[in-house]
Amino acid sequence: MNTSGLHGSENCSLGDVDELVRTVQLAVYVPTFLLGLLLNALAIRRFCTFLTRRWPAYAATSIYMINLAVFDLLLVLSLPFKVALDRPGSAAPVTPLCTFVECLYFVSMYGGIFTICFISLDRFLAIRYPILVSHLRSPRKILGICFAIWVLVWAGSSPIYNFHGKATDYRCFHNMSNDTWSAKVLFPLEVFGFLFPMGIMGFCSSRSIHILLSSRDRSQDWGHRRACIWTIASNLAVFVVSFLPVHLSFFLQFLVRNDFIVECTAKQNISLFLQLSLCFSNINCCLDVFCYYFVIREFRTGIMALQRPRGKPARSETATTRG
Repeated sequence: MNTSGLHGSENCSLGDVDELVRTVQLAVYVPTFLLGLLLNALAIRRFCTFLTRRWPAYAATSIYMINLAVFDLLLVLSLPFKVALDRPGSAAPVTPLCTFVECLYFVSMYGGIFTICFISLDRFLAIRYPILVSHLRSPRKILGICFAIWVLVWAGSSPIYNFHGKATDYRCFHNMSNDTWSAKVLFPLEVFGFLFPMGIMGFCSSRSIHILLSSRDRSQDWGHRRACIWTIASNLAVFVVSFLPVHLSFFLQFLVRNDFIVECTAKQNISLFLQLSLCFSNINCCLDVFCYYFVIREFRTGIMALQRPRGKPARSETATTRG
């Protein structure tokens, strides 16, 4: 999302910033597209395998992971269109294709955020209250939650259709209208689209790790608990690295567009930070593979524990996440 030409200062040129960012985008988007396409397709296939083999203990997380991989896949597929439509000198009237690509891009981003948030919440509840929440984690209920996420992000994408206002001369992902950077749009986005999910993730992740580490019998099924801890930690790390810079840059750009920051060099630096943070946040589509890896590793550890011969230590109920 760039805002060149609409900073309230005609003498503050962002042409050099745009040119630099475009070079970085090409260097980042090509490997992100290729790796993201491959890794997320493989992840969907792998988690579908867990579902078809009917391991009920892992159904909930498998459905969430498939939902996350689908959002990542859609974001990956939007990248070629984003590059093609964001061309220097391509100013034109607003087109439905550009609006749809912008909508798809942000729907995929926030769909992924909400899915990761629910994965963290689901895992914490399964660790902390395994018996009480077991009836809430049926595949049908998890599918209902995923469907609600899709409805929420598509409904919440309605402001995107006014990103360019009534502009007749614009570039896709550029020249956003003043209303786009108003408090009534930005603050709900920051609070409900990032701060609230990050707060839930931080609390659930820290509590889950604490419970797993403070188990009375650490020798019993420690390998399974360790795999679960790595899964939780990787989810949180990927979330913070991918989305914290983006939403910080959104707030800084809000200050620019509302004339709280007027110095030209500061505007150029913030525009560069905004565009680069959005660019590198797309690598999240590939970073999520670490989450998939640790979840699959956790699944395998749990399945091996289930298949142990009688007489050997069984899985600890406290450490079991049930997917």
